[in-house]
Amino acid sequence: MIELHDLHKRYREGGRDRVVLDGFSATVERGERLALVGRSGSGKSTLLNLISGMDAPDAGSVRIDGHEITALSERERTLYRRRHIGFVFQFFNLIPTLNVAENLFLPLQLNGLLDDGRRADALTLLERVGLADRMRSFPDQLSGGEQQRIAIARALVHRPSLLLADEPTGTLDADTGEEVLGLLDSLTGNGAMTVITVTHSMEVARRMDRVLNLTPYHAAAGE
Repeated sequence: MIELHDLHKRYREGGRDRVVLDGFSATVERGERLALVGRSGSGKSTLLNLISGMDAPDAGSVRIDGHEITALSERERTLYRRRHIGFVFQFFNLIPTLNVAENLFLPLQLNGLLDDGRRADALTLLERVGLADRMRSFPDQLSGGEQQRIAIARALVHRPSLLLADEPTGTLDADTGEEVLGLLDSLTGNGAMTVITVTHSMEVARRMDRVLNLTPYHAAAGE
């Protein structure tokens, strides 16, 4: 489903270029659940940003379902992401001025899909994540675990073929993190969705089909 070919990415920091990816290539099969692990600075989150089209590589290509994401304009990448990709962030990224139901419906509204049938499906999903009784609550009225549950539901409500998760349990305590992982398993474990998760947790990694260990790039001597 995903082909990453010869990706290069560097950022300008403190007047110097910091190389994050230098010729990275990999493939991910449809329905595969992949964990990206590695030390800080190894490029895990950068890879998610490149796959989702939130950022563009300096060189190389990202192909998803035959679509070369790197050949699209920024607006085209945004539209592709909005329609086909779900994203779960470590810090939830809920909109504080919208209540639970409004946060959940937002991807459907942006895609022009908020009809009665999809609204009913979204409310069923809200029941599955255990928040049907909190639909009028605002994010600051929810616990961290509740915020992550609604964030997961929001990432899945438009039925994406690809789910990207960046440290989805990183800010949660162990028990709450386990609950969130169980929820992710139940919602994405039927093989119909490809899942890529960035994590520092080996417990999270062990739940995936495959683990890809990234190592930080080190410039050659004198470079």
